Amino acid sequence: MKLHSYALILASLVSTTIGGGLIGYGQWWYDPKCCYSCRGIISSAPLDCHDGSMHGMDMEMDMHGPSKTAPCIAENDAFLTTLAYCINSTCQADKVPTWKIEKYWADQATGDPAIPAKWTYGEALSQVAQPPNRVWENGEVLNYTALLSTSDYEYQRSFNDLFDWEEAVQSTYVIVIITVGVGTPLLVSLLGYLPYMTGFIDKLKPYLVYPSTIGTYHVRPLPWLLGNAPTIGQGLYIAMFVILNVILAAVSYRGFGRPHPWGFSQPGEIMAYVGYRTGHISFALLPLTVLFSSRNNILLWLTNWSFSTFLVLHRWVARICALQAIVHSITLLGAYISNGTYYAEVHKPYWVWGIVATLCLVILLFQSMIWFRRASYEIFLVLHILLTVFTIVGCWYHIIYWKGFTGIYEYWLYAVCAVWFFDRLIRVLRVCKNGIRRATVTEITPDIVRVDVEGLRWTPEAGYHAYVYFPTLTPLRPWENHPFSVTYTAMLHSRNSKLTSPRGSLRRQPSDGDKVEEGNGKTMVTTVSHHPNGTNSITTYVKKHTGITNYLRGHSSLSVLLDGPYRGNPSEGILKCDRVLLIGGGIGITGLLTWVHAHVNVKLAWCVKQAAEGLVQDLAMALDSIADKEVLIGKRLDVHSLLAQEVQAGWDRVGVVVCGPAGLCDAVRAAAVSFGRQEKTVFELEVDAFTW
Repeated sequence: MKLHSYALILASLVSTTIGGGLIGYGQWWYDPKCCYSCRGIISSAPLDCHDGSMHGMDMEMDMHGPSKTAPCIAENDAFLTTLAYCINSTCQADKVPTWKIEKYWADQATGDPAIPAKWTYGEALSQVAQPPNRVWENGEVLNYTALLSTSDYEYQRSFNDLFDWEEAVQSTYVIVIITVGVGTPLLVSLLGYLPYMTGFIDKLKPYLVYPSTIGTYHVRPLPWLLGNAPTIGQGLYIAMFVILNVILAAVSYRGFGRPHPWGFSQPGEIMAYVGYRTGHISFALLPLTVLFSSRNNILLWLTNWSFSTFLVLHRWVARICALQAIVHSITLLGAYISNGTYYAEVHKPYWVWGIVATLCLVILLFQSMIWFRRASYEIFLVLHILLTVFTIVGCWYHIIYWKGFTGIYEYWLYAVCAVWFFDRLIRVLRVCKNGIRRATVTEITPDIVRVDVEGLRWTPEAGYHAYVYFPTLTPLRPWENHPFSVTYTAMLHSRNSKLTSPRGSLRRQPSDGDKVEEGNGKTMVTTVSHHPNGTNSITTYVKKHTGITNYLRGHSSLSVLLDGPYRGNPSEGILKCDRVLLIGGGIGITGLLTWVHAHVNVKLAWCVKQAAEGLVQDLAMALDSIADKEVLIGKRLDVHSLLAQEVQAGWDRVGVVVCGPAGLCDAVRAAAVSFGRQEKTVFELEVDAFTW
């Protein structure tokens, strides 16, 4: 089934991209070339206009909106007849059909599709009674039907061929970048289904997949909050994508070799081509950036890559997108300064909107730094969305005021909107399906509350999480939501317990198989409250912070909306192991409980702070159903020792799932890498951590 899905998405990607009308893949800037070449020769010719004034023509390159001389051209006999005669003389050799010439004439003869010429192509040609024999010289007023020289035509034709070639190369490189960006996760996931690949991939994981690129930092931020270090596997994708973007933005440029028709110097010409290409690449990366940040990313459904991995890639693709836009702005600024048109262009709407889009991208880069996200995630998110909207709007008007509807760049913006609205639509549908639910809030400790939501019958699967809205807590910000690991309330009871009343309680001593310790090493006696005993409810534990979760204090019941369930990291590899080791810290236990009954050979290792002892008491009945466990209160887990015990037990394959504080997650990752490299036991690692 997955193989079929891979084939479908790749075929869809190629057909959509190529069929979308990129230059060289469905259309050309100069098609038919004979028509554009003829008009290019006389595009700068001075004209006697019907109002008695004289207009200097715009350069053919000047694609920044409709031609200002279009009204003059539309009524100018000499221009129209000269253009018609040149087209008739040159397009016969190219075997261009008449309908195509007529279409060009209707759209481009005056330089403004909204202002048609007073004659059709056929009518203009009929006005030429005799073939002209006077050759027009550059700079001469065009007030007669002129013959255009062969050398001028070949010069203009050569330039049009060159520019279309440059744009076709640009389109090819854009296709390559997007195909590699989307196709790499698909290809890497597909490799796991090929024969004889399992053992090879197992050997690679401790070296290329699990380790961090910088020490043991991954979930923990780097010192001075410089960001999160990617794993080596993520780093390889990032490095490959960065190098690919740099190379394809820097190679395959050709100069015209003659005086440039747009007035560029040789360096200015190359800077202009670099600017056009980097601008197009930046546009094309926008949908990929939004796709990687989406909860309902289709690649999450088709690959075994986690949402946290795509979030890491989202940040790096966004950085590349912004840097391409910056290079686009700088190089075109230099190009326009070199040909003396900067001061004329800088005040035009397309230029202003381009600055708006680029500045928004730059602000997004700084606004996305980890210290800002941690200071107030809610404010970060609102600003992030607003800046993204301004970026898209700026890009849209940058194109519309530059050249009108191109049938090229707009499709990338359509793709951005489609990805974003698809993600939001699925979110809304999930929320509507779950409906408005009533949640019971129970304070477990001064910092932890339990939230029980009744009326939901989700299929019990390991690693599920949901995004919870508390609209009544912040009525002015009802869109705010937070991710929480969820477990099923029925799983919080011992399988041997007889639940007769939510008010019942149980006092017990730990059984011989349990290892429950306080910080002083003494065993503990717990008093346990029963949870709601229905099978149609879910439970999550929430640690109160300074944001919306802090408002849960003092509420015993409130309305909630749930966007979910979402799967966490793929669980197939873990469940195929001989042994599953669950390592948790604090409320990370919530993300582990669904794994307990998903495998026949499970060990739980969980530690909590002394202040969170009430959480252990609340989960005592659930813990009682776990035969092999180690629960520490006020002490840290010895992660190295836990994994060493599994190696000594002789298991061939051990699945390790960790959910908890960043330090614990990174410690488990480092230990799994160390043992994976040194021992024969294969470790399959899953790190469930919500990082932003």
